[in-house]
Parts: sequence; structure tokens; C-alpha cells
Amino acid sequence: MGKIICKKCNIEAKEVVLDSYEYEEGISLKKVKAYECPKCEEFIFTEEQVEEMERRTDMIKSEMFAFNRKVTISGRSLVINIPEDLVKHMNILKGKTVKIIPAGKKRFIVEI
Repeated sequence: MGKIICKKCNIEAKEVVLDSYEYEEGISLKKVKAYECPKCEEFIFTEEQVEEMERRTDMIKSEMFAFNRKVTISGRSLVINIPEDLVKHMNILKGKTVKIIPAGKKRFIVEI
């Protein structure tokens, strides 16, 4: 791929990997590839990078997105850890009350 030039500063941007980037409001993506201008520090994305962020965002928004977690124990209760991406996406806070609804022998619903 050719050089990516910052349109504001007219200098070459450097390839970076962002630990976290909110492409769409409320949906944080991890390990996002981008280019950063060393002068103004703005991020620049190629068409391929934007398409990848859209694909990942759509996957999170769809109900097909699933996580596998082991059930652990804390005191006399069983615990299932909630992944950080899902916590941020759903704005779940420590101490927040959730509603757990049985939905069959192998399924339950958690309402926030």
C-alpha cells in the first residue's frame, strides 16, 4: 500500500494499532488498525480498515455475537464473567441490578 498522507498537515501518517476505538457510539472495538498523523495526532483509516470496523460493529450489534464463558464460584453462588466489550456496549455498571429470567432448561435471559 502507498503512503497515507494527512490532509491537514501534508505529512506521512504512521501505522498504529489502537487498543480501543469507538467506531459507532456505544460500541468499542479492540485492536483497531489505523494511521495516525504524528503532528496533529488525528486518525486516518483506509477503506479496508473502515469496512473491517463496520463488519465488527455489525457482528456486535447482531444477536449472532456470542461469548463462551466458564461458570466459576464465589462463596455459595455461581458466577459468569461478562466480557469487557459487552459491558461497555450495554453500559453495565458494578452494583447495577439485573433481572434473570429462566427461558427453558438450558437458557436464561438477563435484562439490564
